[in-house]
Amino acid sequence: MISLRLMQKDWIKTGIKGLDELLQGGVVEGSTVALVGPVGTLKSYIGYQFLCEGLRRNEKCVCINTNQDLDTLDFQMRVNFNYNMKQYVDIGFLRFVYYSPFLIEYHPPPLGELPTRPSDAGTIRDTIQKIEDDITRILICTLSQFFTIIGDERPVIDLVYRLKAKAKRNRGVAVFILDSGVQSRSVEENVKSICDYVLETKEDQTLRKIRIVKALTRHNLEWHKLNLTSEGVQVEPLF
Repeated sequence: MISLRLMQKDWIKTGIKGLDELLQGGVVEGSTVALVGPVGTLKSYIGYQFLCEGLRRNEKCVCINTNQDLDTLDFQMRVNFNYNMKQYVDIGFLRFVYYSPFLIEYHPPPLGELPTRPSDAGTIRDTIQKIEDDITRILICTLSQFFTIIGDERPVIDLVYRLKAKAKRNRGVAVFILDSGVQSRSVEENVKSICDYVLETKEDQTLRKIRIVKALTRHNLEWHKLNLTSEGVQVEPLF
């Protein structure tokens, strides 16, 4: 029997055709997702599409990015899907933070503050603490680079726990993208154990595939085909 507490929770749609169906309607609010796989298996597109779905629904979102600045991301989304990310930054629905070994750029920066050089995890910890209570979608793309940039696994795991608490408090969802093989296997497994959902991607000859390894709802462990179309990523169930 399904508990009354679970029935009272809402499902947050990923916006990815086929994936929401496999997840029994979406991701349960207040949860965390680890999206793990090799480079080039559409993980970033899945994450960005998750954000775009929230923006379409007038939800407020946060993207902490180690790979692309806002201009590059906006260009990528415009060229592939005719989607304007910058407009949501301008109207305050998307808070974008570019975190690199050389510079942290806030779009827009807090009043009176300038971008600063990171010396440890403190700057990102401050960013997380400033995430407002009405933020419902958080994307970290990629968590793997945090391990490289910060150089210490413990504060990165601390950030995962902080975002897990933030997602639960906000009744939202936090998604962590990990490139398999960048961090140690033990750390990767630790992140998986912390998160409520684990989705794995892989490249199988000429096909990209995804499967649900862990979830709060009933699921199978079968691999399903990933397609990148002009409308975004789609999952093609095998049944």
